[in-house]
Amino acid sequence: MQSVEINYLAVVICGIIAMAIGSLWYGPLFGKEWVKEIGKSEEELLKDFNPIKTYGITFVAHVVMALVVAYFISLTGAANVVNGIRVAFSAWVGFVAATMLINGMFAGKSVKLFIIDGGYHLVNMLIFGIVLVLW
Repeated sequence: MQSVEINYLAVVICGIIAMAIGSLWYGPLFGKEWVKEIGKSEEELLKDFNPIKTYGITFVAHVVMALVVAYFISLTGAANVVNGIRVAFSAWVGFVAATMLINGMFAGKSVKLFIIDGGYHLVNMLIFGIVLVLW
């Protein structure tokens, strides 16, 4: 099996970057539209909100995503920004977007919600691809 090299510090940094992007994405950029599209009020969202649990699990999930992108980058030998973006985009299309689309269709979610949520993950994945090949 091919040797895999992963910079774990870069993976953790990707998780931190994703959390920062999320605070902007679901805050001032698309927060109001997202709340509208999920069909809940801000009060409903905050009713049983546990920030330590929610943000903790979210951070771990982003680190896992970055770790898998790093693994794919290492396996493919991607060594520049364009190739890092290609790997990250391929992972997004094949795993994130496809899964979100299937789940959204069966749950009756809007295309707008798919664009907001999918766009968030796309931006993160592309940044992961860039950070991980440069680090």
